[in-house]
Amino acid sequence: MKFLFSLSAIFFSLSIFAITPSAAQIEQLKNLPRAQQEALAKQYGIDLDSLVPSKGSSTGEYDEERNLPAKKIKQNKNEFNQETKSKGKTFNGANLTNLVDQVKDNGTSIKLTEQGTDKVTPIEEPLKPFGYEIFSGENNGFAPLKNVPVPAGYILGPGDEINLQLYGKEIQSLSVVIDRNGVFITPETGPIPVAGLSFSEFKELYTQQLEQKVIGLKALVTMGELRSIKVFVLGDVMQPGSYTLSSLSTITHAIFSAGGISNVGTLRNVQLKRRGKLVTSLDLYDFLLKGDTANDMNLLPGDVVFVPPSGNVVGVKGAIKRPALYELKGNETALDMFNLAGGGATNAFIKSSKLQRINDNGLSTLIDIDLANKQEANTPLRNADTLVVGSVLEQVENVVVLNGHVNRPGVYGYKEGLKLLDVIGNIKQLKSNPDLEYGLIVREDKLVRTISTVSISLRKAFEQPTSKFNVELTSRDEIWIFSADEPRNIENIIARLKSQATRTNPTQLVEVIGNVELPGEYPLTENMTVQDLIKSAHDIKESTDLNYALIKRVNIEKNITDFEVLSLLENTELQLKSQDKLYIFNINEPREFLIADLIEEINLQTSKENQRLLVSIQGEVRFPGEYPLAEGMTVKQLLAAAGGYTEASYLVDFNLSRFTSNGVDDSKFDLSTEPLTDEITSQFKLKPRDAIFIKRIPDWKQTEVVELKGEFKFPGKYTIKRGETLAQLIQRAGGFTEYAAPKAGVFTREYLKEKEDRILAQAQKELKKQLVTARYNVGQLSGGENDNLEQILDSLESAEAVGRMVVEPEHFTSLESSIELRDGDRLIIPRKSYEVSVLGQVYQPTTLPWTEDMSMKEYVFGAGGFNQIAEDDDTYLIKANGRIVVDSWLGVDIEPGDTVMVPANVQPIPTLTLWQTVTSILAQSATTLALIAAL
Repeated sequence: MKFLFSLSAIFFSLSIFAITPSAAQIEQLKNLPRAQQEALAKQYGIDLDSLVPSKGSSTGEYDEERNLPAKKIKQNKNEFNQETKSKGKTFNGANLTNLVDQVKDNGTSIKLTEQGTDKVTPIEEPLKPFGYEIFSGENNGFAPLKNVPVPAGYILGPGDEINLQLYGKEIQSLSVVIDRNGVFITPETGPIPVAGLSFSEFKELYTQQLEQKVIGLKALVTMGELRSIKVFVLGDVMQPGSYTLSSLSTITHAIFSAGGISNVGTLRNVQLKRRGKLVTSLDLYDFLLKGDTANDMNLLPGDVVFVPPSGNVVGVKGAIKRPALYELKGNETALDMFNLAGGGATNAFIKSSKLQRINDNGLSTLIDIDLANKQEANTPLRNADTLVVGSVLEQVENVVVLNGHVNRPGVYGYKEGLKLLDVIGNIKQLKSNPDLEYGLIVREDKLVRTISTVSISLRKAFEQPTSKFNVELTSRDEIWIFSADEPRNIENIIARLKSQATRTNPTQLVEVIGNVELPGEYPLTENMTVQDLIKSAHDIKESTDLNYALIKRVNIEKNITDFEVLSLLENTELQLKSQDKLYIFNINEPREFLIADLIEEINLQTSKENQRLLVSIQGEVRFPGEYPLAEGMTVKQLLAAAGGYTEASYLVDFNLSRFTSNGVDDSKFDLSTEPLTDEITSQFKLKPRDAIFIKRIPDWKQTEVVELKGEFKFPGKYTIKRGETLAQLIQRAGGFTEYAAPKAGVFTREYLKEKEDRILAQAQKELKKQLVTARYNVGQLSGGENDNLEQILDSLESAEAVGRMVVEPEHFTSLESSIELRDGDRLIIPRKSYEVSVLGQVYQPTTLPWTEDMSMKEYVFGAGGFNQIAEDDDTYLIKANGRIVVDSWLGVDIEPGDTVMVPANVQPIPTLTLWQTVTSILAQSATTLALIAAL
């Protein structure tokens, strides 16, 4: 109660000051029942629908049938229509005109049918009651009517204004209002009782009175402002109650004033009651459908307009002009309802109509009705019946459709004997760069409505117009012309072919993947060959392997996959079967990625009954690996599958490993060596699990290269022979220059670099593990020790292995004691320098001038001294040639090019057992990279 009182106060203040209510006030209002909302709004003159829209609001903001906002429904419908249009979908119901319009809209393609995945079912809107929206509106009443013609039969009453224009012996204008007693008074005539008189009767009476009482004076009598009357509008209306209306108002005016009739009210039996008696009944269907207002009587004060509940309701939908729910008035028949709904639409086929009905057992039934048959059309209707008016079949006959890469796509008339070039005309009808080798005709079976395809070649048709290549068309053929450099866009055709497939009639599709211009699925046409499929994909790409291609074929009887190997130089006329898949390979690319799915499929289908249809080839072939085994496959075909021989192949014989088993309790591998001749490889047929090995030519070596860099007379990369030594190579390079420092030479080797990389990676792994353990075992390491570990890890991650090997000066000159070279070796001879580097854990790693007799400690302090993580007792010397000298504090001579290395304290990482080796690698890396950077 307190809540209602507060809301009343709010509304009172709003009505006085016309202030928009706050959000909190609106929320309070929303929590009230609808009846209380309406009462408060009416009391204080607030527009309730603008604040809290109701389900029955006439503004169209809410759809009462589906309990959804009407705007949202409209939005969804628009989005659905837009999506359908953008995707080029067509509905079963598009006539020929719609098809032509569609071509004009999108300029792409037309579909005569919508079978399979092309079918789009529009959302069927529920039927709405007929006529109610006409009377819905805001309850604003009617303004007083002025300056409108008044009928002669208008009955005068208290409050009516009459205008008099007196002329004759005097001129005078008067406006007189009939008083509450129904008396009209003027000075000239005195009081005249006029209540209940019609306007025409009053005019005649007043004229007589004036002529009798005043000689020579006449009057022009007209109606002024009309009186208002109060009437009641009750029953099933939106806003029942008492209304003040103009005295010229009729029954329909009263209904409009009450906001219209609710969905449960009748439109066919609106009653006018006067003094408790029924005066007339108004059928609003006559008013809406015929414009008949004969029973729309004028209202008198105190009249009651009463709207009873509606009677029986039936629905009319389908191919009808006004689909809706209609109210029965009497014993209307199906034909009466058909006519009431405006008759059939342009596509109506009334002979194939139906009546949906709920029978006496409460079950839905369906009755066929021929509305063209008088007896059936006069079937009486019951409550809840729905009459569905049939429509004509929307398939278009005697036409052909031209789609795709043409200037004038569209629908063309069909006649007997029509041929392909009769529709296309000439090459000028095609857009630029058409594919003249491949096109399609989609043809429909007239009995079962399934489709098939016919391949066409426009080039051959243009060249031989009288031949079979100028294909004779049938009704409803769809011609597809493609571009030579764009995707085919035949997904709809492929989807329809898939949808109509069965086990006995598999999908009429083939596929090509790999090194073709347009890989993908294509319709299987009559007598289609491998060459035809390649044309479908617009030819093969460059670098195609013409010696080996593979067809995957479905064995429907055994439910397994078979294979067929072919050469694109010889077997392109091989005829394809449904669901074949053609693999075409690039001659320079491995085959593994393209056939990986095949290998997996073969492994999955292998069983006791199905052998593992794989063979392998290893050794000196370009693409060794496993390959599917085709029936009758030879060694020569397997060699082609592997890309052929390598440069080092031994072409005398090959090894064969063959697996044999009795399938019960015995299996073994038979090993043999077979001659590697063209005759043998062409005839030698492979079996499942066979393994071929192609040998390498003995002592075949790839070219080995060694690089000499720095102070050589002729530095560069040299090709070496097996067994050549470093000293011999230096002689070939002309020896050293006069500026060379052989003692500081850096010699690196590839396999040592790989070994150092593995050691660094292992050290990083162990150190990271140590750090994780330290973080979880609180107290194991102090904060400083943990920081030390982080710094050491950073140095490991930034380190680069160089693979340095220590060489002595005699290795450069002595032919007897020099080292043998390997592929990838590198020797760097720097220029003479008189510098000593200090690296590692010092405050400022740097390079200092060499000074004779200067100690190691002096060099360290020249670089800022030891930092906080330095292990000063383990400081060592790296000689210019890479040799490491430990115990360097004992007075080792420091020479130009040497490096003083201060290692890190690794006491916090006792588990890092490789640290001594790692330290050496880090030192060699630092000195070597510094030297290379200085070149």
